[in-house]
Amino acid sequence: MPRRCNGFTAQGLKPVPQKGKESVWDRHRHTTTPTIEPPYELGEPVCMIARPSTPPAETDGYRLFQRHFLNALLIGAFVIAGAFVAADLAGLNPLGEVQLKATALFCVLVVVLFLFNRHPRAYLPIALLLSTSSLALYTSALLHVPTDELRVVWYFMGIGGTYILLGRIGGALYTATALVVILGLNPSLPKPYSAHAIVTLTLALLWGSLFFFAFTTLATGLYRRLNDANAHLHALSMIDPLTDLPNRRLLLDRLALALATNRRSGALGGLMFLDLDRFKNINDSLGHDIGDLLLVEVARRLRASVREMDTVARLGGDEFIVLLPDLGRDGEAAREGAGKVASKISETLSQPVTFDRHTLHVTPSIGLTLFTGDTPVEDIVKRADSAMYESKRLGRNRVTYG
Repeated sequence: MPRRCNGFTAQGLKPVPQKGKESVWDRHRHTTTPTIEPPYELGEPVCMIARPSTPPAETDGYRLFQRHFLNALLIGAFVIAGAFVAADLAGLNPLGEVQLKATALFCVLVVVLFLFNRHPRAYLPIALLLSTSSLALYTSALLHVPTDELRVVWYFMGIGGTYILLGRIGGALYTATALVVILGLNPSLPKPYSAHAIVTLTLALLWGSLFFFAFTTLATGLYRRLNDANAHLHALSMIDPLTDLPNRRLLLDRLALALATNRRSGALGGLMFLDLDRFKNINDSLGHDIGDLLLVEVARRLRASVREMDTVARLGGDEFIVLLPDLGRDGEAAREGAGKVASKISETLSQPVTFDRHTLHVTPSIGLTLFTGDTPVEDIVKRADSAMYESKRLGRNRVTYG
C-alpha cells in the first residue's frame, strides 16, 4: 500500500474523538510499564538514552553521614579537650605547661575546623587535620604527662573515628603511625612501659584496627549496594525496560524542559504520537516473543531517525512518542522539518524485518502537532493523540497534523 501523508494546519484540523475509546495518553496515565526481561540478544545495541547516574561522592548519603559524624567528633573533641584544660586550671588534673598549651591550641583548631566544615569540599582536609592533630596531641601527652599511666588509651579512641572519616587506608595508616610512635618513643619516656605492656598495647591496637577495618568494609559495601539498588529502581521508574526508551514520566520531564526553553527562545517544538498498525495480529499469530523483538527493533529505528537532542519514548504496548524540542522560530520551516522527520520515520519503519524466519512488514499511524513554549502540556498531547486516531480512521499508514 503506498504511503500517504495528509497535512492539516493546526487551525484547519478538528480532532475527531473516538467514540467509546479512551485516548492513548489517558490509557497510560495511571499505569506503569511491567518489567520484562527480554530472552534474546540483538546484533546492535538498543540503549537509547543514558540512564540516570548515581549521585557523586560529595553529595551521596554516605558522605553526608561522614560530614555529620565529623561534626559530632569535632564537638566531642572540643568538650573533652576543654574539660582537660578546665581541670588543669582548677588544679584537679595537672597537665604540665607544654601539654596545657597543646590542649588549648587543639581546642582553638577544633573550633576553626567546625566552622569550615559547612562546605562539602572542605570535608577531606578537615578530616585529615583532625586525625593528625589528635595523633599529635596524644603523642604530646605520651611525652609530657608521665603521671598518667593510661594516656595511651587515647590512641585507641582515634582508631574507629579515623576509619569512618578517612576509610580503610586512612585507618590503617593511623594504626601504623600510632604503633611506630609508641614503640619508638617508649624507651625514652620518663616511665617506660614494660615489655608485657608493650605486647598488650600492640595486640590491642592491631585488634581494634582489624575490627574497624572489617566494620567499615561491610558498612560501605552494604551502603553501595543499597545505593546501586536505589539508582536501579530510579532508572526503572524513568525507563521502559523492554526497549530502554524513556517512559511517560521521563517524557513529561523532557517536554516540560522543552516548553521552558522554548518560552525563552521563542522556538517551536513538535510532538508525534505513533501507533503500529495491526501489531496485535503479529502478537496473536507469532507470539509475544516475536512481538517484543519487533518493538525493540522499532525503538532502534526510531532513535536512529531523529537527532541526538530529540526524545523517543514508549508509552506501552505498540505506542510511541517522539519529541522534537526545537524546530526553530519560523512556523512554516518548523512544520516542514517535523513533516520530514515523520516521513523519514514512516519510511524507516515500513522496511521489512526478519525474526526467526518470519519476515514482518509494519507501518505506523502518526499524529503530529507543533507547540510553542506557552502551549499547555495537556493540549499538546491531546492534539497529537487525536491526530494519530485520525490517521487510523483515514486508513492507517499516514501522518496527520493536529
